[in-house]
Amino acid sequence: MSKPSPEEAVRLLTISNIVEFNRWRMKNFNAKLVIDGIDLSGKDVSTAYLNGVSCIGAKFTHCNLSKVNLVQADLSNVNFEGANLTDGVLMYAEMKECNLLDSNLTRTNLMWANLENSNMSGCILSKTILVYANLKNARLDNVDQNGAYLKYAKLNGTTWHVEQAATGRH
Repeated sequence: MSKPSPEEAVRLLTISNIVEFNRWRMKNFNAKLVIDGIDLSGKDVSTAYLNGVSCIGAKFTHCNLSKVNLVQADLSNVNFEGANLTDGVLMYAEMKECNLLDSNLTRTNLMWANLENSNMSGCILSKTILVYANLKNARLDNVDQNGAYLKYAKLNGTTWHVEQAATGRH
């Protein structure tokens, strides 16, 4: 029996057969998977191994992406409106000009992610890791920054500011 092609892997993803999709990804870890422009709106792709995948212009609106692995993925211009990204790992993700309006980013790891010019209005950022994240010119309307861990985040062009901790020197 031949191994599934990248097209079959994409089909597994679109029908939310994440167990088989992840099995394919583990066997073909070095394969460059491109799902640019794909529409997975409303789908359950939680726990999917999408690390390194190109998803430029994809639609994940109202999608369940909890516990998803999108490390080093290209998510430029992706629509995540209303998506659940709880416990997701998006470290080093390229996320310029994303629409994250009303998304749940609870406990999501966005360390080193590039969210420049993204719309994060209405996001839930409870225990969200944004260490070294680039939030330059991001829209952050109706977002409580107190739940986010923002150490060394780039906040130029936003309404947010990070309090500088005392050095402890006297």
